Amino acid sequence: MRSRGFGTVGRVSPQEPVCMFRQRLIYSLGALLAIILTQSLIALWAFDAVNRQIDHSRSSQQMLTELLEFRADSKRLKVWLAEYLITEKQETAPRDELFARMLGQLERLQALSATASDPAQPGASPAIHASDANIELLRGNLENLQRALQTREINRLETDAARWQTLMELFDKFQGTDIAELVNESVKLQQQRTEQADDAARRALRLTFISLLVSVGLALLLFLALSMRLSRHLNQPLERLLAGTDRIANGDYSQPIAETGAGEFAELARRFNRMASAVQQAETRQRQLQDATEDRVRERTAQLQEVVNQLQQSEARQQRFVMDISHELRTPTTTIVGEAELALRSSAADDPRRPGLEHIVDCCRQLASRIDDLLMLGRGHHALVSVRLQSQTISAVYTHVGDRIRTQVAHHPVQLRIQPLATPTGLDPERWTLLVDLEKLDLVCRIITENALQYRCQSEQLEVAGTVMDEQLTIELIDQGLGLSPEEIEQLFQRHFRGQRARAERPDGLGIGLPIARSLMQAHDGDIQLLPNAPAGARAVLTLPCFEPED
Repeated sequence: MRSRGFGTVGRVSPQEPVCMFRQRLIYSLGALLAIILTQSLIALWAFDAVNRQIDHSRSSQQMLTELLEFRADSKRLKVWLAEYLITEKQETAPRDELFARMLGQLERLQALSATASDPAQPGASPAIHASDANIELLRGNLENLQRALQTREINRLETDAARWQTLMELFDKFQGTDIAELVNESVKLQQQRTEQADDAARRALRLTFISLLVSVGLALLLFLALSMRLSRHLNQPLERLLAGTDRIANGDYSQPIAETGAGEFAELARRFNRMASAVQQAETRQRQLQDATEDRVRERTAQLQEVVNQLQQSEARQQRFVMDISHELRTPTTTIVGEAELALRSSAADDPRRPGLEHIVDCCRQLASRIDDLLMLGRGHHALVSVRLQSQTISAVYTHVGDRIRTQVAHHPVQLRIQPLATPTGLDPERWTLLVDLEKLDLVCRIITENALQYRCQSEQLEVAGTVMDEQLTIELIDQGLGLSPEEIEQLFQRHFRGQRARAERPDGLGIGLPIARSLMQAHDGDIQLLPNAPAGARAVLTLPCFEPED
């Protein structure tokens, strides 16, 4: 069934491009990518410029350091010359070391001069040429002075004053240039170049900062503009879609989503309306199927209820019939047993009728046992397993169980041995208590004792043992009879199941005693287990929880 609201949805014009919003988004992302690339290029250029200015500044600092060391070494050489003339020292190693060090300083100055200045700076080329010319003059002066001292031309002069005058002229003058003034001029020139390099580095850093700041600002402005534009194109269609989804979530299919706006959003609204229409139709079909299913379920439930009532009535009639038959059979059976026992007591030991009377008594007792089983079935499972618990001491319960078993085996040719109650952990059985229903516990004892008597296989030994340990009473009935098959132990507690050995020994059993016994023990929060006994027979183990007496 088609919705009234979704049957007349609008259509987008075929001339409208479907990927309009996608193109805008691609253009915006492309613009952002271009800005990012531009910022990256600006950052690379600024990084290169700053590194270049830093290298120039570092070279200028090194040249200044070399000039200062050269000036210091020239003063040390003057001191050596004075000592040489005054003391006439013949040791020339300090002089040669100074000459070698000063020549090395000039070579390093020549190498650093090429990188100390930025050719792009105004006036850089004349400064570089002036610096190179000064270095060449200093090298020529130093070589001339070294040659004069090594060729001993000074020694040809007659007086020390003449020698000193000649050495000072060689030391301070070269090609009409004052060497001291030349050195000071070079130092001053290098200081100016160092300051210029530092200024250039600072300007490069400032330019880099301004460039990055401007590019970031432009990128931020463009990002804000694109964000506002995209959000303006996104906000209204999304609000319409959200409002439509809320209406559909609340079950309102009467108003479709307007198919307007950018091509993508219009197509999305169209498909969403189509989906909502399909959902509405599916819900309508589901509701119809649900109504039809509920009608059929109600019809079948009524039929099943009628069948259940009939079964309950039939079961009730069956239980009444079983109870009536059991009561009707119990009276003549009891009479026959009594008459047969009376006849046995009054007959002589060699009376030929005695074996027949004993067989009658045995058969009537078996019949009485089957009648009791029928009575239990007639009461129903709920009536059987419902218990009325009362507090009893451990010793009283154990004595009651022993007496009950002793009474049941009194008419059978077996020897019953009841062991004293064992308390390995020192619990006082006269103070600790159990919560039991003695009547239902008697029924459990009757079931396990009857099984032990029926499947004793000519054995005449039965034993009852009791142990109190870990706040639990354990009662065991041990026989030397037929025994158990390990694979059938758990199945013995299923209703109407009987093992192969038991069916072979006594085919007349119903298989309901042990399931009833387990239900009764579980109603006491206890349990019953059947375990093999070595070398033969079985052990029926009953467990009941014990409770500490209150002060």
